[in-house]
Amino acid sequence: MRTYLSLPEPSRRALPLALIALCAFSQNAGFTQKDFEKLSPIVGTWLNKRTRGDIYETWTREGPTAFSGISYTLANGDTTPLEKVRLYREQNQIVYAPVAAGQNDEKQVLFRLKTMDGRRFVFENLKHDFPTRIVYDFRSSDSLYAHIEGKVQSKPRRVDYPYRRIH
Repeated sequence: MRTYLSLPEPSRRALPLALIALCAFSQNAGFTQKDFEKLSPIVGTWLNKRTRGDIYETWTREGPTAFSGISYTLANGDTTPLEKVRLYREQNQIVYAPVAAGQNDEKQVLFRLKTMDGRRFVFENLKHDFPTRIVYDFRSSDSLYAHIEGKVQSKPRRVDYPYRRIH
C-alpha cells in the first residue's frame, strides 16, 4: 500500500510558486570565474582621442580574481588623473570599484555586474547619483566602447567613450 502526502489546499497552491522562485534563483546564482575571465581583454592601454584632451585607460591583471585600472587625460603635455579602478570577483559577484579623483571623498563606489551578454558587461549602482550604470563593450580585440549613464537633474544623461587599444 502506498502512502501519499496530502497537503491542505493553500499549501498545494504555494508549492508550485515556491518551486518557480527556487528555479529562478538557481538560474541567477551569480557569476563564475569563467565569466570573470571574459573580462581579460581589458588588460592593456586604451586611448579615446578627443579635442579637449585624450583619455587613456591602462589595465593590469592583479591576480586570478582582480584587475586594476587607471585613467587620465593628456592635454598640452599635462597629465590629469581621472580615476583608479579595481575590477574584481568576490564570491559570485563581479565588482567595478572606481575611485574618482576629487569625488566621493576619494572613496570607491561599488558597481556590481548586472548583465553580461557576449563581450558586453553592464555594471550598476542605482543608489549612486551619476552614473548609475557603466557599460564596457569589447567590439574587437582593439576596439572597446564604454559609456556611463544615469540621470542629472532628473534628465537622462549618457557619456560615450570609444577606445582603441594602443598597447
